[in-house]
Amino acid sequence: MMKAFNSLSIILVMALSIIGCRKERDLSYTGPAVLEFSNPLTGINTKTTGQSIGGASGIGGDENIPLRGDVDSVIIQLIGRQVTEAVTVNYTIAGGTAVAGVDYEIIGTTGQVVLQPNTSATSIKVRLLNTGTTVKSINFELSGSDKSDILPSQNLKTFVMNIFPMKAYLSRTIPVGGFFSSRTGLVYTAAEAAADPSNVDVAFVNNAGTPQVVAPSSVNPLLVASRFSARVFTPPANVIAAGLLQSYASIQLNAVTNATVAAIPVTGTTATAAVNATANIVADGIYGFAGAGGKKGFIRVKSVGTGELSIDVMTQP
Repeated sequence: MMKAFNSLSIILVMALSIIGCRKERDLSYTGPAVLEFSNPLTGINTKTTGQSIGGASGIGGDENIPLRGDVDSVIIQLIGRQVTEAVTVNYTIAGGTAVAGVDYEIIGTTGQVVLQPNTSATSIKVRLLNTGTTVKSINFELSGSDKSDILPSQNLKTFVMNIFPMKAYLSRTIPVGGFFSSRTGLVYTAAEAAADPSNVDVAFVNNAGTPQVVAPSSVNPLLVASRFSARVFTPPANVIAAGLLQSYASIQLNAVTNATVAAIPVTGTTATAAVNATANIVADGIYGFAGAGGKKGFIRVKSVGTGELSIDVMTQP
């Protein structure tokens, strides 16, 4: 029995010695440097986007992912060792149904972006302008760089951006008694609203210390009769820091599309139905609304006080 135990001990010691002497595998990339499109949100080389009050990086994150308002981006990655000098990356727009200047606008020089020294990513930034009735597409293709040894990946050199029609307005400030138009994105006084009733669909009041968004018709019967839902956003239990509420809401709203907005109910008794002439509001709250003309959208309350309201709004064009 003792002899068997000693043999087992010797085998165990030898095994540990072998493991201890084994070199770690070098998993670093050793192939040629290549450029490729990347979509960290889905992992595939296509994305559906549109104007939004949400963001993929709720508290800052990667500057190459500026999904907020009317700006989005397509990320280009360098696969391989970083280089110590800037690299000019060239691309073409190879088809698609979107029209430049109508459905989108390239921010910066069309056809070129710069990969800064000692970095591994850059992006094509796009202003989203589609306010039509159908989704429009842009087909991007990497064509090379100003470095002869940094070429496009043959498998990941194309990317399709689909742009759905939507309007987004950030940080609109409405005073008590003021009005907002989801058609123009502007804030109006009571006199300005009365002069053009079709312009406004949101009003802000403070009734006995209770801030509310109200249908303009609740203030003046000659104005439009829009409707609101109760609060539709409630953060999960593990999101407790007040500063994280808006960033969490941003990430949720990032996934909203024209189909999501179109699905906002305007009948029934559910909390998400936009059927109320008024809605009590709180900071970080999200509310659905429907204008008198049938257009729908979401309102995010950024801050609310006794004298003014700050909101982000996304709505059907």
